[in-house]
Amino acid sequence: MSRFLGILFIYGAMLLAWTGVGLFMLLAPGRFGNLLHDNLYLFPAVNRGDRGKKLLVRLVGFGLLLFAVRFVFRIIQQR
Repeated sequence: MSRFLGILFIYGAMLLAWTGVGLFMLLAPGRFGNLLHDNLYLFPAVNRGDRGKKLLVRLVGFGLLLFAVRFVFRIIQQR
C-alpha cells in the first residue's frame, strides 16, 4: 500500500506542477517572462506592450496544460 501511495504522490506532484506553471504562464505571462529573464536569463525582458512575447508565453503555458490533460487521460486508459 505504501508503494502505491508513493507512486500516487509522484504522479500527483507532477500533475500539480505542470498545471500550476501552465496556469501561471496563462494568467500572468509578463511576470513569468520577467521571472525567466531575471533569474535565468533565458527570455528577454517583457514590457507592458510586448504582445508577441506574452503570446509566446501563453502558448507554451497552454501547451503545458494540454500535456497535463494528456497525462491524466493516459493514466486513466491504462486502468
